[in-house]
Amino acid sequence: MRRESGGYGLIELLAAVLLLSVAMAAVVVVFATQGRAYLRADTQATMQANLRLGMNMVTESLRNGKYGVPTANLSSWTTWVSGFTNNPTITTNGSNPAVISVASATSKPVATLTAHVDAAATTVYVSSSSQLNTGAQGLLLIGDSENALVTAVNSTAITIDTNPLLAGNQGLARAYPAGTPVYRVDVLTFQVATGTSQLLRDDHHGGGAQAAVEGITNLQVLTVTAGKEYDITLTASSPQVDALTRLSLTSALRSKVTLAN
Repeated sequence: MRRESGGYGLIELLAAVLLLSVAMAAVVVVFATQGRAYLRADTQATMQANLRLGMNMVTESLRNGKYGVPTANLSSWTTWVSGFTNNPTITTNGSNPAVISVASATSKPVATLTAHVDAAATTVYVSSSSQLNTGAQGLLLIGDSENALVTAVNSTAITIDTNPLLAGNQGLARAYPAGTPVYRVDVLTFQVATGTSQLLRDDHHGGGAQAAVEGITNLQVLTVTAGKEYDITLTASSPQVDALTRLSLTSALRSKVTLAN
């Protein structure tokens, strides 16, 4: 006698294949959705990181602004920066990006005095003049209280002027011992140029404005107290479209900053 072997019929096999196809399609959709969500989260994280970096750069410069900077006749001291008459100098024009220029002494000395100098001296000797000149790197803070302009550099011998409003080189108000730190006063300008997505930083040392942070599309400044307190808002945009919405993502960060001096 022959015994018929058990098995699946054609209809059952087709039904199984159909169910498997539906399940695989659902898995593919889930993975694709998760992949797009991951790309969105990565894009948002990059934007937030750019915003924090840009905000820290601007607010730290503002917060330390005025330290070691002359408070009177500022334009006579910073002749290499056109229109810099107030510290900070902030230019706003409606919804257009603002321009911020702020001056402060370097956080670390650029040189030290190698010999004692008497009051009224117009020549000082420094450990290095590599970061000093008679132009954009010529405004100094000697010790922690006295400003001077470099009028001549001869190796490590620096000729200075402590009052640019008077003719000739004016000397130091007091004596300083060897080892006294010498700081340089720099003017930094931050802006977002039209048509770019970059926060630009210009140290006015001859290189022009350089890209400091990518993805920044707007910089807005609201003056709370002139010369003292400001509201800063940075806006960023993603360089590529969002995988879920097919639109560029945008985000903004706002911070209130008070100048230390």
